[in-house]
Amino acid sequence: MKKKVLFIINPIAGVKRKDKLPRLIDAALDHVQYTYDIVYTEHRGHATEITERAIKDGVEVVAVAGGDGSVNEVAMALRGTSVKLAILPYGSGNGLARALGNPMKIAEAVRLINTGKVRAVDTAKVNDHVFFSLIGIGFDAFAVKVFDREEARGFLAYAWAAIRSLSAYQSYSFVMDCDGVEYNGAAFLINICNSDQYGYNVRIAPFAEPDDGLLDVVLVRDLPKWKAVWLVFLVLMNKHHNSRMLEFIKARKVHLQTSRHAYMQVDGETMHKDKQFDVQICNEQLQVLVKP
Repeated sequence: MKKKVLFIINPIAGVKRKDKLPRLIDAALDHVQYTYDIVYTEHRGHATEITERAIKDGVEVVAVAGGDGSVNEVAMALRGTSVKLAILPYGSGNGLARALGNPMKIAEAVRLINTGKVRAVDTAKVNDHVFFSLIGIGFDAFAVKVFDREEARGFLAYAWAAIRSLSAYQSYSFVMDCDGVEYNGAAFLINICNSDQYGYNVRIAPFAEPDDGLLDVVLVRDLPKWKAVWLVFLVLMNKHHNSRMLEFIKARKVHLQTSRHAYMQVDGETMHKDKQFDVQICNEQLQVLVKP
């Protein structure tokens, strides 16, 4: 009996055209092993609803064509199940796919359904939001908000949004507990990461592994504007790993309190501001198809 695959396509994600995707899927998928259906999302959160129905219908694989936000929606429903996730990287940054070393070419990504192996990836939670790559509290979340307003997409547009954000952004005071160890002061940004990068191969947390049962906290304390410009350049070029401007901390649970409501992004999607952030690794894992 053939196994079922459901392809969920976000028609507005990223910059790649998707009109040829159904034919590409049909050409790359192994029809001896699989039968498939294609569904298009219509609104935010729709991918989660579609995936929940697909699990009840007995699918073996859910493949999502979109960015990290679309991946997050599908993964929310798949975590803790045996149904496998395949990622077709149609987003701008494609952070989780890149962190797992998956191909960026769509045909190759489809073929992972035929030949790929399964990697069990950790899942994490901040307040009521589940995430799989990382969250950002502070500057990077503010920059994502600026980037969302831009029509252009791609690495250069992302870099320009980050640089433009520096003039208006203000740091915040914080108290943070990481597995019982307290940190405090003023922060430029705090990232709490399951995987190593924002996307575009910008590895903000170079020591993070998505299956080690730990969160990687990246703390950048308040710094002068000229140093912030230099830091943004170092991060975008992946030259920040040995910089004294960053602190790297590993923990299973993090509690963060900020002096004012701070911007937050979850897997690249902006969320409402908050002052209290409870972050932890969850028990459920996500079964993701990766290169053999």
